[in-house]
Amino acid sequence: MRHVSCVPLIGALLSSTFLSTAVAQEKIPVTSLDTVTVYATRSEQSTFDVPAIVSIVDVDAPGAALSGDIGDLLEFTPGVEVDNGPRRNGQTISIRGFDDEAIITLIDGRRQNFESAHDGRFFVDPSLLKKVEIVKGASSAIYGGGAVGGVIAFETKDASDILAPGDDFGVTTTAGYRSGNREIAPVVSAYGRTGNFDILGSLAYKTSGDIRTGGGDELDTEDNVLSGMLKLGYTAADWHTFKFQYQGLNNSGQEPNNGAGGISTSNPIVDKDVQDNQFGLKYAYDNPDNALLNLKFHTYFNDIEVEEEDITGSNAGRVQSRSIQTLGFTADNQSRFSFSDTNDHTLSFGLEIYRDEQEGSSTATIDGSRAGVPDAETLNYGFYVQDEISVSTSFGKFMIIPAARFDRFQSEDNDGNEQDESAVSPKISLSYKPTENFVFFSSLAQAFRAPNMTELYASGVHFPGIPFVFPDNNFIPNPDLKPETVTTFEVGAGINFKSVLAGHDQVKIKGSWYRSKGEDFITQSVDVFAGTTTNSNIDNAKLWGWEVEGEYAIHPFKARAGLSYVNAKDEDTGEYLSNNVPLTLVTDFSYAVDSISSLVGWRSRYADENDNVGSGEIPTDGYGVHDLYYRWAPIEGRLQNLTLDLGVENIFDRRYQKRFATLNEEGRSYVARVSVKW
Repeated sequence: MRHVSCVPLIGALLSSTFLSTAVAQEKIPVTSLDTVTVYATRSEQSTFDVPAIVSIVDVDAPGAALSGDIGDLLEFTPGVEVDNGPRRNGQTISIRGFDDEAIITLIDGRRQNFESAHDGRFFVDPSLLKKVEIVKGASSAIYGGGAVGGVIAFETKDASDILAPGDDFGVTTTAGYRSGNREIAPVVSAYGRTGNFDILGSLAYKTSGDIRTGGGDELDTEDNVLSGMLKLGYTAADWHTFKFQYQGLNNSGQEPNNGAGGISTSNPIVDKDVQDNQFGLKYAYDNPDNALLNLKFHTYFNDIEVEEEDITGSNAGRVQSRSIQTLGFTADNQSRFSFSDTNDHTLSFGLEIYRDEQEGSSTATIDGSRAGVPDAETLNYGFYVQDEISVSTSFGKFMIIPAARFDRFQSEDNDGNEQDESAVSPKISLSYKPTENFVFFSSLAQAFRAPNMTELYASGVHFPGIPFVFPDNNFIPNPDLKPETVTTFEVGAGINFKSVLAGHDQVKIKGSWYRSKGEDFITQSVDVFAGTTTNSNIDNAKLWGWEVEGEYAIHPFKARAGLSYVNAKDEDTGEYLSNNVPLTLVTDFSYAVDSISSLVGWRSRYADENDNVGSGEIPTDGYGVHDLYYRWAPIEGRLQNLTLDLGVENIFDRRYQKRFATLNEEGRSYVARVSVKW
């Protein structure tokens, strides 16, 4: 087993920190050293000031703009893992070791509640996105159940994000190519505004084949993805804004039933069809002269179905499907006031209600039901309140944020099993800035995750047995499964300085250490010889870890880096849990060549070996992978509306697997993207 030590890498990072860049050119986006987060507290805050660790990914930035899927987009984000291999349909996200069931995923504020052991939780094309915001750590106090590990929020583009000042209409055409899976990816977007109206429409297509993994092997898969988006906005009486959005995706392709696994008799190739249609209607009242009323209403409907037809094996011709429909509504308000000249309050409060309905079907059963996919529904509603208290003193500035939320969740299946539970999620956060250059923060929070419909009510055959060896394996429903409850304590600090080594440089570093104590962790146990698959609770789990992110900029150089680690155990048995994440370092160095309107960058990801595994799990070797990227974006002349991105990913064609994975990742891939605004 190969061991990749991160100690010399840390030393290299510290010595290289003085090589970084802040690009001055308008068409080469800059990742600000002090970006703004909205999702951390539901009101705008500096990512440096807020008492939490927040990462923001600019999807149009050099390097990120070449992303073919969510795995490419988030691979270099500290504390974030994209799991289950390189097939896009199976990719899921984890934050600080908590998997997709223990984090809340939002697309423009819509919960993504699709649940499947073999497929991803959400389906979105990066070409439609503007940015991704990742809030790390317990967030149930304002977001409710599922926010044990944090929140990942995808935001799509608006017309105002693309239109140049003074323009009322525009069209952008983009074409991309990736050699690793022979992907061709055209995109066209049209957008405009007139009077109080604005509109944006985007259509993207991707066609790709087998994935070439590190070392030259082929991973069977085929994707034909058509996705689109329509946004309509109207502003009435200056402060009243209405927005309608439709976002849809269809992926018709071939891959194994379980996209995270290899092809076998129990995991055959299927024709897989993903249909995702999402609708949203928003209203906002934002009058700067009215400090007490800042209303936001959001109603949405998601309809996601994955249908699979076996084309090989003993079940050839069988058609199975899983669908989930989500109907949701949120209402939020922020009131700003103060009791003296030295303190300010931002009081946030609101409610949320959403309903999920799941249906499974199979042509192989008499009643049309699908094993492991119960016909069931859930109803969830919650109320939250939070006060951001800012206090200025002669010895520094304090921010105190108490918050609490009440949630009730009810579910039932077609067999009469049901669950009715409630939870209160409190949180208190504190930050202290003695000067503008330093911040110290801590938080104590309790978060929960309700068991999903599949965990509670799954029944039927999980996988067939072998005669005289072991019997058929069956799912055993467990409607008494308890919700996970996790209490997390976090403490951290940050520095932010200008003119450190030169007159126009800047450095920012922020990090934290955290410890989570979990009760009733939900885990799945497969007993081959007893023929059962059951979900049960672990009484006593402990997770701890740390994370640090840093940036240094002095034009024309820029460096960014992040280091993270997670350790998780069942305290009763001493066995490691699958929440473990090995020591992982990500770096990104870039250099701007202003004279030719160019930027070139090198980014890397290093992971130590993952040998903190439980019984029956296979350790993975450490690895280091590197990408090279280049952007040419003229700022004047006839070609000023053109942007060219080129890259080579996994330059050294490294053969590697991520933690707890069974598939190798994509090998060396040459990537190109050209975009023109008309």
